[in-house]
Amino acid sequence: MSPTDRLAEPARHVALALARAVLPPVGRLPGGDESTVERVEATLAAAGPGALRGYGALLTALDRVARITTRPPEEAADLLDRWADAELPRRSLVLGATTPLKLAHFDAPEPHDVLGAPWRFASLDTDPPRWMQQVTPGRDLPADTEVECDVVVVGTGAGGGVVAKELTDAGLAVVMVEEGDYHLRGDFTGGGVESIRRFYRDAGMTGSIGNALIPIPMGRLVGGSTAINTGTCWRTPDWVLDRWASDLGLADLAPGQMEPYFDRVERQLQVEDADPAVLGGVARVVARGADALGYSHRPLRRNAPGCDGSGICDLGCPTGARRSTDVSYVPPALERGAGLFTGVRVDGLVLENGRAVGVHCVAVETGAPITVRARATVLACGTLLTPVLLQRQGLGTRHTGRHLSIHPATTVSALFDEEIRGFAAIPQGYCVDEFHRDGILLMGASVPVDLGAAQFSFAGRHLMEVMDAYDRVASMGVMVSDRPRGRVRPGPGSRPLVTYWLGREENERLRRGTEAMSRIFLAAGAREVYPALRRHRAIRNVADLRRLAAARISPADWLLTAFHPLGTCRMAASPDGGVVGPDHAVFGTPGCYVVDGSTVPGAPAVNPQVTIMALATRAADLLAARLAQRAAA
Repeated sequence: MSPTDRLAEPARHVALALARAVLPPVGRLPGGDESTVERVEATLAAAGPGALRGYGALLTALDRVARITTRPPEEAADLLDRWADAELPRRSLVLGATTPLKLAHFDAPEPHDVLGAPWRFASLDTDPPRWMQQVTPGRDLPADTEVECDVVVVGTGAGGGVVAKELTDAGLAVVMVEEGDYHLRGDFTGGGVESIRRFYRDAGMTGSIGNALIPIPMGRLVGGSTAINTGTCWRTPDWVLDRWASDLGLADLAPGQMEPYFDRVERQLQVEDADPAVLGGVARVVARGADALGYSHRPLRRNAPGCDGSGICDLGCPTGARRSTDVSYVPPALERGAGLFTGVRVDGLVLENGRAVGVHCVAVETGAPITVRARATVLACGTLLTPVLLQRQGLGTRHTGRHLSIHPATTVSALFDEEIRGFAAIPQGYCVDEFHRDGILLMGASVPVDLGAAQFSFAGRHLMEVMDAYDRVASMGVMVSDRPRGRVRPGPGSRPLVTYWLGREENERLRRGTEAMSRIFLAAGAREVYPALRRHRAIRNVADLRRLAAARISPADWLLTAFHPLGTCRMAASPDGGVVGPDHAVFGTPGCYVVDGSTVPGAPAVNPQVTIMALATRAADLLAARLAQRAAA
């Protein structure tokens, strides 16, 4: 390891002291040591020199106020544990310094062997499929490349991948442009830290600021976020569609109108109930606890026929069972003649007399300028990126970038006396839908061993005792419907600046959902329950539940994540209400269409993948008919 790939010596001294305090040897697990620090350094060095310097500065700041290097490890661990449950500034400092060490320590074969968990998955790929001949990496494109087509589609996720396939089926010449690479199933071998760095935008560090700091991870690869999600497939509930039709004047989105599109999507994805054989122990204990309380519960529907329960859905599917768009929609489009440029970033629209006639691009690796001209331009960059692309050119309406909803989510884990092995089953295969109409969904949220320690805020012996028993830990997510309280603006470089405020109603739903999930786990026989919530990190009995029910909780007290940003270019009947019309055309910019989660007119109360795909299928039909009509005119 070269000196530039290491922390500066004072910061390295802090990192080693921190590793020994946070990760002491317990039971079957080795403690944090020099190798833990070396893995942190290797990971950060791969992310660039700025990552190492930033982490070093964070370590130095923590040691300046907490004096970690001058305390015995046990005393330092106690202090860090208290601070991790303190007010936001101290808590953020501790979590920022300790999380990389937790991830690095368990990103090794030994903890996996101890727990009987798979360490890495073998590649199943042989020769590249023939349709990969239609894929051109941006680094292979000469400067000033110009291509013409009927439709250029920017993005290959739930919106773009679907539109491209459907338009290609209609006989149109389609070119897809994707900033990420095309990863085949042999690339998805596990390894949380490496996978997040390779497959997630900004290594998973995208998020919002406001009255809580909320990560909003996004995929950066062919397939977009569909390639790194759990495969959960919900239709938009009828009560939501009815509200969009009646309250928003979007009659074409009524249940009867949307049903054929849901049918088409589910056939293409081969959606079915999760296989009981790979639901695992989490489903077993949740069903037992929910039955004891009389709550409604069931397996989820998924797009993964033949799933073997590898347990790393959020890191990519190693068997190709999950039918993300890189498996289910993009290959058929390529087989029928569509083109795909990978490693190519779109910087703006080509405009002529106010009309969109293509996109300006740049190859990510070489910086070569590329132009794709088209009769129609479809933006499917995602809820956080599409509005920024429009805003930078002054396009759209006053609603562009507004009305962001994110489906805030938190986690509740529990320690049992029986084997659970959530890391060797479907991560999100089961749900409790008792409170769905109240805006609360309880769904599976298991994570692999190498990511497991990062979901717990505590440190020291307690952390390692839980991780030593990680094969007996069950985890569930609490996801709540929210009002559109966020906004996206252009940030530094090509990044979005996201602001979001967790409202009182959403905060109460999180509390109710966390209490309900904790109650279910206790009813199922859990020894301890671990909400991701300050001052309530361990629940053992009914008295602890009462304390949670009566607590005053602020948004900053939660450890939150959000996977479903929506609404920043929302569909509306007129420019007064949104950015695109019912046909997905951008108001005021003919030739430009938006087909991704940003057009969803409100929170759908479920994982939105199928909602976006059904809307994209409908959009493709409308656009194909419009282009055919123009050609005939």
